Amino acid sequence: MNERMHPAMEPHMSLAHSEHHEWLRKQRQQLLDFYQPEVCREEGGMAWLSESGEPIASKGAQLWLGARMIHVFALAHLNGRQGAAEVVEHGLDFYCGGPGSDREYGGWFPVVGGDSPEDQKELYGIAHMLLAGSSATVAGFTRGPELMDEALRVIDSHFWQESEGRCVEAYDRQFSVLDSYRGQNANMHLTEAYIAAYEATGNKTLLDRATSIARFIAGRAVLDTESPAPWRLPEHFTPDWEPIPDYNRDDPRHPFRPYGTQVGHWLEWSKLCMQLWGLEVDEAWLLPTAETLFHHAVAEGWHADGGFSYTLDWDGNPVVPERYFWPPAEAIGAAKLLHDATGDQKYLDWYQRFWEFVNNRLTDHDRGGWYHEIGADGTPARHTWEGKPDLYHAYQATLYAEVPTGYGLATCLRDEPTGNRGQV
Repeated sequence: MNERMHPAMEPHMSLAHSEHHEWLRKQRQQLLDFYQPEVCREEGGMAWLSESGEPIASKGAQLWLGARMIHVFALAHLNGRQGAAEVVEHGLDFYCGGPGSDREYGGWFPVVGGDSPEDQKELYGIAHMLLAGSSATVAGFTRGPELMDEALRVIDSHFWQESEGRCVEAYDRQFSVLDSYRGQNANMHLTEAYIAAYEATGNKTLLDRATSIARFIAGRAVLDTESPAPWRLPEHFTPDWEPIPDYNRDDPRHPFRPYGTQVGHWLEWSKLCMQLWGLEVDEAWLLPTAETLFHHAVAEGWHADGGFSYTLDWDGNPVVPERYFWPPAEAIGAAKLLHDATGDQKYLDWYQRFWEFVNNRLTDHDRGGWYHEIGADGTPARHTWEGKPDLYHAYQATLYAEVPTGYGLATCLRDEPTGNRGQV
């Protein structure tokens, strides 16, 4: 592994420095070179890739992953990547009335093929499909609005609860039996998707919904005056939205619903609050919430030798020793936006530190992509994530430095196509 920092990441480097943008461009190219050749399954949908970049057939075509790939390759298409449009169209073939669509009951199948087919309709995958449709729309794909509109229809018809200002979690295939579980993770990704859909359509109701979810889940970091540590955001809730602090205590490495509080989600919410703030949402808690969540994430979750704890218990102690790939990616976005808003050097210092960890510990410089999980000894681990399925967090991390406050990734690439990014 490369233990030396690239010159474009030396201390006090400007986020606008052309060397840094060139370095980021190369990171994007490396990522796309790993995923693009094999991500399209011959049977349709997107493949789950191994550590060496080969499809793992037993995983099938998973909705959340397929949606993320449509989103990322729509961004890559806007960024000039050759062949990216074909990947997007492949995904649209599968999910716009194709085998990934449930033409009998509506929405999409969570998994098609593989060893563990499922038919439960979960908000998590559908929220990502809204993100995919929004980005494909901004990128000019003719079926982008169809995908976006269907996702909004499904969410409006089954998930959104106007009286609560957020969404329920899951149904059976027929949308007849509602799961009692309520979760922040899917609602967090819906917040991101609503922001993207607002930017694609100008429909302010979508922005208002994103703000409502953010206020309830993330805003408690500063609005809750009774909890001794309100920044330790609950992940799991009852049907009445009361936290369940012991949920999945016996499954602390669960990839989507682990026990405890997830530091990476504090950082993801910090970033999302700053995106809402940049869109001039008139909520005084947004900037303080973003700063509070960031501050406590690095204070409680960052290890001296690099990387964030996956989860903490309710006293702030690490639960899982492995460090995962996605929290540093979200931290990069939060640090960049907070630096833009405040001018505080500490955010730029952290931005550089996060990239140093990514470059030295997470990036597979030999085969491509990022390791999804590393152990406390710094070597790749495979307790939770098999292979390297996910491009979304890593690719977005390479774009944040180039996006002005008030822009989403897709709208920035559409409206400022030349800039410093270069073609990849």
